[in-house]
Amino acid sequence: MDYKKLGLIVFTALAVLVGSLIFIRDNIVEKKEFVQDITDLSKNYEALEEINEAATKRQEPDLKPVEVITTLQDGSPRIAIVFDGMPDYPTTAGLLDVLKKHKAEAVFFLEGENAADVPSVINIIRGAGQEIGNYTYVGLAAMEKCSVERQLTEICRTQKVIAMHDPIQPTLFRAPRTVYTDDLLKSLRAAGLEYAVKENVRYQPGTVHNQAEANAYVSAIANGSIVAIAANRPVEQKLADPMVLNEKPAIDMKPTIKDNNSAPVVPKLDLPEEVDMLLTALDQRGVAVVFVNQFRKIHYIPANIGVPKDNKKGGSD
Repeated sequence: MDYKKLGLIVFTALAVLVGSLIFIRDNIVEKKEFVQDITDLSKNYEALEEINEAATKRQEPDLKPVEVITTLQDGSPRIAIVFDGMPDYPTTAGLLDVLKKHKAEAVFFLEGENAADVPSVINIIRGAGQEIGNYTYVGLAAMEKCSVERQLTEICRTQKVIAMHDPIQPTLFRAPRTVYTDDLLKSLRAAGLEYAVKENVRYQPGTVHNQAEANAYVSAIANGSIVAIAANRPVEQKLADPMVLNEKPAIDMKPTIKDNNSAPVVPKLDLPEEVDMLLTALDQRGVAVVFVNQFRKIHYIPANIGVPKDNKKGGSD
């Protein structure tokens, strides 16, 4: 028997076996585990740890509500623009191009659910130098009517989604048709947010159709205003539903960005075209569009809460 030949065969067989095991380890076993850890983010999006931490902090007796950013009153030719709800990717890209064209700054308030569906929108907003805010997980209206548990869930899940794709966590919060009560503002503080934003002008897509109409609309906007532009429709709580009475509000669900086959807002012009005309009118007026962070920050007291006049520090709702 040729022992050299036999040894070569055994060596070759062992080499093939070891190579196969390494291949299986690197490309099947480890790859499978890697994909599960990185791409299956649904459990991470639940943010259970963050919600529990916020709930503990929320119980602190000396917890202070966050301040509310509101209008400027110095008469300077500045306004701020915020987009309420996450547009789809092409619309977002178009808006970013328009903002760059006019050297304007804006905050995009995103729903966590939509950001989870299309996280690339987070990337292009940050890449364009614009800011991202927290718009609750589903764009839920009347957040002050939710239980503290629901508030923290909506807020923390959105923070977690954005944090999974962006190193900069949002510090600003908005929710549609929501009264900023101290209870809600304390929930924001517990969840790690710094400010809520209160607009005084709401722009609904489809309002202007040409430059003349845009000029007329802008002429009525006072310097120092915060203009909220609806980019997605809110989710309404079904207030008559018995579940709401038990502080577990049912909601009218809307399609997410990924599965939305019919746009929630159907203007006659594309939203970027409308915003372009509005910014053109502001340019003609010599009004700068700046980040809302530069505006007043106050201890906010809603107008419908009765307090002595000399103690009233906030604006009206």
